[in-house]
Amino acid sequence: MANLTKTEKRVLAFECLFVAGAFVYLFFAMAPNGSGFATGNVVDGPIVFEIENGDSISISTDADFSNPINILEGEEVILPPGYYYWKVNGLLRESKVYSFKVESKVGLNIKEGKETDILENSGNVPIEVSKKGITSGIPIEIEIGKSQEVDKDNSIYEGGQNG
Repeated sequence: MANLTKTEKRVLAFECLFVAGAFVYLFFAMAPNGSGFATGNVVDGPIVFEIENGDSISISTDADFSNPINILEGEEVILPPGYYYWKVNGLLRESKVYSFKVESKVGLNIKEGKETDILENSGNVPIEVSKKGITSGIPIEIEIGKSQEVDKDNSIYEGGQNG
């Protein structure tokens, strides 16, 4: 460096500053980011996240992520009702923390058959189904994503959230 002229030293300093600035810019421009859910969104079904400049997504019921679940981009996740926080995990950084709410959704489908019908819980909470009419019986509890076969007797079935 002792043999460099004053102009060469300035050019070298400028080049170093330019390269350092480019690295700083890339560090911030390539920050992990998620799309699909802004803070405060409300959902009631399966969730699929899209990410930029990241490897995975952490979801937690608390803002400090003490017990997170990690999923990959495009992976579908079904969560029970409640409030959740999420962030994108990158190689060197994490995105800002977002939040969303999963609302309760009660859903009862009836698939009619020749001799039996199938009651299917299509919601995101356990349901209790009652048989209405002359031959009312004990309520049927159906877990999330499960179904129950019942005798076909032209009864009317009514469902609601269990609990």
